[in-house]
Amino acid sequence: MKRFATLLLAVMTVGLLSAGLYAADKKKADIREVTFVTSIDCKNCVKKVEAKLPYEKGVKDLKINLEDKTVWIKYDASKTDSEKLAAAIVKLGYTAEELTTEKQTEKE
Repeated sequence: MKRFATLLLAVMTVGLLSAGLYAADKKKADIREVTFVTSIDCKNCVKKVEAKLPYEKGVKDLKINLEDKTVWIKYDASKTDSEKLAAAIVKLGYTAEELTTEKQTEKE
């Protein structure tokens, strides 16, 4: 019985340490945002991008504004970058020009 208790305590300790390291690793993710001006011009285009783009590596969140023809993406920079995301949009058949801070100011 004493061996069982010792073994159980060891397993629990290893489990807690592993969970702590996993959580610490998750907190180190470099989350960034990017906005692209695209050639998306209809609801079917929006559906197509919403169906495909979330499966790109590193994509955490996605919002599409049909009126402004923009695609906003939150992504993990340790897994992808804005160039790869732009290429994914182009692969779907649309243009993708990164909207910089200067261009956002001009637009407003």
